[in-house]
This record gives sequence, structure tokens and C-alpha cells, in this order.
Amino acid sequence: MSTNQDRSSHQRLKDLMILYFAQRINEAEQEELWNYVNDPFYQDQVKDLIPDSTTLDLSEGRLDECRADAILGLIFAADDEQEEIGKVRTLSRSIWKRISVAAAVAALLCVGTWWYYSVPDVDDIKTGERVVQDIPGGAEGATLRLADGRTIALGATASGEIASEAGIMVEKGKDGELTYRVADTEGDTQYPHVLATGKGQTYRVLLPDGSKVWLNALSELTYRPKLIESGKRIVQLKGEAYFEIAKDTDHPFVVRSRNQEVQVLGTHFNVNAYDDEPFVATTLLEGAIRLHTGGEQRLLQPGQQAINKDGQVRVRAVNLENITDWKDGDFAFQQVDFRTALRKIERWYDVEMIYDESLPKDLEAGGWISRKKNLSSVLRFIESTQMVRFKVDGRKVYVTRY
Repeated sequence: MSTNQDRSSHQRLKDLMILYFAQRINEAEQEELWNYVNDPFYQDQVKDLIPDSTTLDLSEGRLDECRADAILGLIFAADDEQEEIGKVRTLSRSIWKRISVAAAVAALLCVGTWWYYSVPDVDDIKTGERVVQDIPGGAEGATLRLADGRTIALGATASGEIASEAGIMVEKGKDGELTYRVADTEGDTQYPHVLATGKGQTYRVLLPDGSKVWLNALSELTYRPKLIESGKRIVQLKGEAYFEIAKDTDHPFVVRSRNQEVQVLGTHFNVNAYDDEPFVATTLLEGAIRLHTGGEQRLLQPGQQAINKDGQVRVRAVNLENITDWKDGDFAFQQVDFRTALRKIERWYDVEMIYDESLPKDLEAGGWISRKKNLSSVLRFIESTQMVRFKVDGRKVYVTRY
């Protein structure tokens, strides 16, 4: 190929990518783009051109926030499969490795900002011949059960003081955060407070010691109003929560959940202890924590996760974005077990996933999308991998092979 032809082809590829990102590409141009992307000769050029193509000024927002680094890693994971060319392939264990380079561009260049700005949220969504009623994402909300047995629906409660007992003032801030303030150091009650979220709910609480807790959907946090019990700050967790613990060397902070106890002095960590998960996952982001399970103890370092399955613990390094995505209002599914990913969706949209028997059990999910999007947007995002299909019937979501 001559130098002039090289330059012409490079410019044409760039023009096509810009049209693609601007969502102005027609069917013939898109087919031409896929031909370029599938050609090994041009794949390096595609990689180089992605940053240029994603800095367009669009009417609905800039695409330069799209995760080009993650996209590239996923798109060209196909490079690792070149040795498999010529072999008969079965359904891959990884949804994303199954995607050809061209399909990956179609499915994944739009991850992140593209989906955030461009996927329509409408009441009735048509997908092929399927017509489904859309389901919005969850919202901030919870119930608080007080020591005297009263229950307060926090989502419907106005800001200001909502309760006072055992020398503690309980307030709801203008930003919705639940706050505990010690008004009287004398007295306490043995009866706990219980903060609980339902499906599609999340909530934040500032405890009397200054520690902050984010509670994920379908979760429950139990604690004494003044938090102190036998010289320790003790909470009981069901479900999932993210903790930022205020330092207090005299009173260790203890989180009790499914057959384990986490003890800290001051640190940031996440505990996933849902009953429908196969294990309890404790992940450290900052500081240090000590995990107790029966007769075993483990000390975690930042970036490590302890997996506790029936008292047997192993420690591994993890992608922290996959752990704290929910706190930041996102779904992050980088090499996450497919059914684990769908359980996150179940809790947030209050739906039930029903799996076809032909669907492999060892698939992995990948990608990123905002939890603020309607259910249809999230499902279409996953369907774009051309590995699975979804059919929504009320609150039931049927999952089949593509």
C-alpha cells in the first residue's frame, strides 16, 4: 500500500470513528468501520484514534469522560485469542472475551458517558417484539426502628430532629443523611436502633462517634444509640455497607456479620454479607483491619479482600471499583461473575432474575453503567455483548442465551 493510500485510509478511519462517537454514522459507514477494526493492519490505528474521537463536543455532553483505557483493554482482549483462530469455538467463559473486535467496539465504546447521556429512559421500551414496562433505578430511603419500638420512614420524613432518647438526638440533615448527636453523656439503653433499606434503597448515617456508614440496598445495620458496648463500638450488619471509621484507640470499632467479626481502630472498608451470596467479602480501602472467624484471624492490607466461606478464609487482591461502585452510584462489572452482577441488579431494581437452563454458569460480566439509569438501559447494555437476552415480565426478568 502506498504512502498516499495509507494517509487516505487513516483519515477515512478517523472520520468514521468520529461519526460513530457522534452517533451520526449510517449503516453502510458502520459496516465500513467494522471492516477497518477487524483488519489487524488497522488495529493499532484504532487504538491511537480513540482519544481523538472521544473529545468531541456533543450537544448532550462530552465523550472524553468515556473510559478509553478500560475500553481498550476490553476491545483488544481479542488479541490474546489469535492463537485460537481456525479452531471451533464454544461459548466462552467470559462474556467480553467472546466479543469480536468489531462487536466489542459496538458494545463497549459506548460504555460510561455514552450510555449515561444517550440511552433513552421511557415508560414503554420495545426490544424486537418485546414490549415491557420500564423500571426506574432505586433512590435514597430507609426505615429507622428506635429503641422504644417506633419506626420512622426516613425517605418521607422532613429534615430536622426526628427522635430523642437515651441522651441521643437523632436528626435528618438537608442532604438526607441520618445524624446522631450526644446530648447527654449519662444514660443509655440496651435496646438497639435498626437502620434498614429495602430493595432499591440506599442510605447514609453519621454515628455518634463520627464514623460514617453507607448502607446498600436490602441491608440492615443494628447498633446501640450511643454505640458503646463492653468498651467497644459495635454494629451488626446484614447485607452490604461501606464504612469510614473515626479513630478512637480506646474503643475499637467492631462489625459483626455472618460468622465473622471485623475489628478496626480507624479505617475505610466494605463488607458484603448478603445471605444470597456464597461468601462474605470484606474489602479494605484504607488503614488496616483484623478479621476474626472462629479460631482464625487475618490482617488485611489496603486493596485486599478476605473471602469467608463457611469459616474458611482466603485473601486476594481486587479491583476496588467493583467493590465501591454502588456507593458512587454505578454498576462496575470488571471481570465479575455474571450472576453476581445480576444479583446487584436484582436488589437495586427490585426484580427477580430467572435463568434458562442452557445458560452457562461460569460467565463473567464486564463494563460500567450508572445505577441512575432505568432497568431497560442496563439490560440493553448487557445484551449488546450478544451473549444473553432478557425478557421482562413485570418484576421477573428471564435470562436466555443470545
